[in-house]
Amino acid sequence: MLHKMTFAALAVLFALATPAKAQPDLSMMNAEVVPAVAGEQIALPTAAADTPDTEQWNRIFGQVWTRNVSRPSLYPVLPKNGRGNGRAVIVVPGGGYSFVSIESEGFWVAERLAAQGYTAFVLKYRPRATPVATGDFMAMLAADFGNMGSGEVPDHTLAVDDLAAAVALVHDRASEWNLDPDAIGVVGFSAGSRTAIRLLEGHGEAALLDHVALIYPPMTQTVAEGPRPDLFLAIAVDDPLFRQGGLNLVEQWLEQSQAVEFHLYSGGSHGFGMRPQGTTSDLWIDQYIAWLAVQ
Repeated sequence: MLHKMTFAALAVLFALATPAKAQPDLSMMNAEVVPAVAGEQIALPTAAADTPDTEQWNRIFGQVWTRNVSRPSLYPVLPKNGRGNGRAVIVVPGGGYSFVSIESEGFWVAERLAAQGYTAFVLKYRPRATPVATGDFMAMLAADFGNMGSGEVPDHTLAVDDLAAAVALVHDRASEWNLDPDAIGVVGFSAGSRTAIRLLEGHGEAALLDHVALIYPPMTQTVAEGPRPDLFLAIAVDDPLFRQGGLNLVEQWLEQSQAVEFHLYSGGSHGFGMRPQGTTSDLWIDQYIAWLAVQ
């Protein structure tokens, strides 16, 4: 049944589907409204303090998303029992800039990192505005993800600005969390990885990064300029974004830096995040943590 489909499976369905009449009528789907995640948030200066709060939280296809975010923030997820290793990772979820996949590509990732001693920060950035009504929102997603693998998502500068502010904040306040200001990394997923790419190209804060991970990024993208921190990249062969761009991003990066760890999985599709798929892509987080340990 549709309501039991994962977002990843749905994305592939859209990418492979022929014309709109063959697609499910998502406008009839209802998204469960859920409360915002409780916990410490650090407001980012890219939005004024008096900006009206418009964000919505929903559970859709079994995953928690937030959308219409107007006040970007960082959620710190700290190592327990003083086990911190002095290193930080900013987690940038995906969502096609229509929402922030804040659970599978956010908090769950941060919790695994914190368990290994990393101080993680989940970035709740500002995606583009979407319809308030859930039926209209789902209909919009059906149209957007129907083009996955055949077009390019327009740049979204608000998200890049929010990531730049997050990197600067963690760097400037590193002593508060007993962090090495020269040991800050970013891991981005899908649109979040595109945001990291744009940060490298156009923001001075990119020079503060020690390492970057791109998880199922748009493989058509290249990094035209900017620093080349150590790179971890993971994507599945059956991801529409891999079929679209192939090895373009990796080959271009390797021309400028050999500090690359690249994992191409035989299955997992797009958006696997921290949800088990029964494929070797389930191992990405362990392989990422192992790579971090030798950086």
